[in-house]
Amino acid sequence: MLLPSIGAIHIYLCPLDMNSLWLLVYAAGAGFYITRIPERWKPGAFDIAGHSHQIFLVLVVAGALAHSAAPLVVMDWRRGLPTCAVSESAFSWT
Repeated sequence: MLLPSIGAIHIYLCPLDMNSLWLLVYAAGAGFYITRIPERWKPGAFDIAGHSHQIFLVLVVAGALAHSAAPLVVMDWRRGLPTCAVSESAFSWT
């Protein structure tokens, strides 16, 4: 999904911010989980709330939401292109 996004940005210069947002959020979640931040800095203080696994789960859900919204953003952008414009006469039967 990343390579087509980069290609589309170079070819069309379209706003695909949502398409790369999910990747960054997933990577941030993985970074928290792998590095065990913040409980590494203050052991025992984040046993109930704020544990790296909880942060990871919140970021994974946010990344999934961004991942599901990205195709909708791209579809709206493509509908605005002149090649996708539909004339009103295409829908008239007269």
